[in-house]
Amino acid sequence: MRLGRTVLVLWWVALLATACDADRPDGAPGPSADPDALRVVTTTTVLADIVRAVGGSRTDVRSIIPAGVGPEDYEARPDDARRLAEASLIVSNGVGLDDFLDRLLTSGSGGRRLVLADGLATIEVDGEPNPHVWLDPTIVRDGFLPRIVAALAELAPGDRATFERNAATYATTVSALDDELQSQAATIPSENRKLVTFHDAFPYFARHYGFALVGVVVANVGQEPTAAELAMLIEKVKAANVTAVFSESQFNPKLAQTLASEAGIERVVTTLYNDALGPRPADSYPGMMRWNMGQIVEALR
Repeated sequence: MRLGRTVLVLWWVALLATACDADRPDGAPGPSADPDALRVVTTTTVLADIVRAVGGSRTDVRSIIPAGVGPEDYEARPDDARRLAEASLIVSNGVGLDDFLDRLLTSGSGGRRLVLADGLATIEVDGEPNPHVWLDPTIVRDGFLPRIVAALAELAPGDRATFERNAATYATTVSALDDELQSQAATIPSENRKLVTFHDAFPYFARHYGFALVGVVVANVGQEPTAAELAMLIEKVKAANVTAVFSESQFNPKLAQTLASEAGIERVVTTLYNDALGPRPADSYPGMMRWNMGQIVEALR
């Protein structure tokens, strides 16, 4: 009997530990074993994964926004301000993507701030700079990584060599990823390299990998297109001979499916990720990029 009770207790402990891990805001592993690790808070899971690759065990990196949730859908939680107040470094994308951060920061949020896209060349969409720069891996490699190293090294100068080494290794990984994705994109006939997406998340991806952006279903997330706007897009899509419509997993697929149906398009992909990581294999930045390209190539080739 005692043995049975012991097994039951151990089972409950394991279950509770699993539940705690599953509840982490970015699906990340537990805190760094290093008690002196820098506490870093990022706005998105994509940024958390990139920062974690540079910081390694010398950082404890968490995302405010959970996996599978985009900045447009995020509602602040009571403990967000506490997380920010305890952070040594707060990392955001900028260019309007994560402006909600300004509402969460208080006078007690004394951590250093790093806005990764500040000062980077951006693509304008309807007269506004587009924030989705990380969907071009070369911007992550050449723009994000040096800034992350500098910010972490400023807080932990003795670990600069470690941060630089980790960044160099990750840069090699990102370069190899980019070569792989370029090769995959090249298998799509040039006449089929046309993207219609749910919102305007893909201009950097399209420019880098040689796709034409034909249109987006919603100009502003949370605001459905009017009947006239949808009718115009349907005619535009028909005229361009688009063969597939794409949407991200966090959005309701109904509008994308309606557009495809009205335009006579059979292929609708509603499982892309961009603002947030997803389940495996899209649970890391390289995994997300590889997943997206695989979905796009399969639909357009």
